[in-house]
Amino acid sequence: MTEFGGDTGRAGPSIFFSAGEVSGDFQASHLARAVLRQAPSARLYGCGGEKMSASGVDVRLQTSQFGYVGLRESLRFKKPVVAAHRKIKTILREERPDLAVLVDGERFNKPLIEIFHREQIPFVYYFVPQVLFWGRWRTRHIAARARLVMPAFPDELEIFRRKGARAEWLGHPFLDIVQADEDPENCLRQAGLDPTRPIVALMPGSRWQEIENFGPILFETARRLQASRPSLQFILPVAGAHLLIRLQQLLGACGMADEVRIVTENSYSFLSRCSLVLLSSGTATLETALLGIPMVVFYRVCPLTFMAAMLLVNSRYIAMPNILLAAPVVPELIQDQFTVERLEAEAGRLLDDPALLLEVRRRLAEIPALLGVRGVLERAAAAVLREANSTYHVGADAEVVQ
Repeated sequence: MTEFGGDTGRAGPSIFFSAGEVSGDFQASHLARAVLRQAPSARLYGCGGEKMSASGVDVRLQTSQFGYVGLRESLRFKKPVVAAHRKIKTILREERPDLAVLVDGERFNKPLIEIFHREQIPFVYYFVPQVLFWGRWRTRHIAARARLVMPAFPDELEIFRRKGARAEWLGHPFLDIVQADEDPENCLRQAGLDPTRPIVALMPGSRWQEIENFGPILFETARRLQASRPSLQFILPVAGAHLLIRLQQLLGACGMADEVRIVTENSYSFLSRCSLVLLSSGTATLETALLGIPMVVFYRVCPLTFMAAMLLVNSRYIAMPNILLAAPVVPELIQDQFTVERLEAEAGRLLDDPALLLEVRRRLAEIPALLGVRGVLERAAAAVLREANSTYHVGADAEVVQ
């Protein structure tokens, strides 16, 4: 064994998980649970957040707070991210895994690809960053290094294979994940909400820049909607505990602290009873679509980042439901269109037109069939364990020979 060889006498493989933002922490936590269901003796450790820790991963380094979009926005995280990568190298040298699993978060995970390559640590990329709609050139670096790539969308399979990757499409994990986990009416009543009155969900995003930039517009819109429609109730699902205090501060500044119920658990149960969701573009738009809830999607970045993105994007839309259905099923407010006035108008148009809400729900119901069949997490876990065990047994055999 080399100095990077794992400990002897282990009952199962050692797998390092890496997630560099809230969405990756969420996806990794569900995959980790599936891995441990199939192989309870596996040792899972790595970097991520609270959801991974709760799922059985020994989280050595908190990294789920590092999500950002854009060049200027990255400056805030440059030093802590570099420090995190340095710490990860130390962890890997002290405890070499049989396999590493990168999850989502390309900006954080991309430098780790070279680290794994230099240390000859095999890795798989799960929930690989989307390349179907923009930046297909990014596939080359991942394809050249990964032992296995598991994209979330079927059309991405051939994109990676054409670049030489060994790739498998197993379906989208949201098919397994997105469902009401508790009785919705009971959740609503326990939160002090009336199940007979309409509910609007407010979802500014999971990144710091999204909370700061979108929160004030979103919460002021909610204030105006409630003033004109007193029966409305509002919920705010919180993507991560580290965002809670700042969200409470922003709600207070808009005079909505007592009007918006903050949700930290069973978010799908709450969302499943919403009439409408106002949310930033991202994976949450697909979660909302799978629950069949109409939405208004918004996003804004600095002008330089937006201009750069326009050169790379291959889609007319930013909201995943619209991309998948190839039609403007849900309203999108991008850049200067994202204002309190426009958001209020689009939300009001949907809330005041039951027939329109019903039509949107009908179109959203087409999406699950585009994402595969359930059982995705178990299939993905089996693939991870297959790759981990191949390395684990090779290492075990080498130790016996010595």
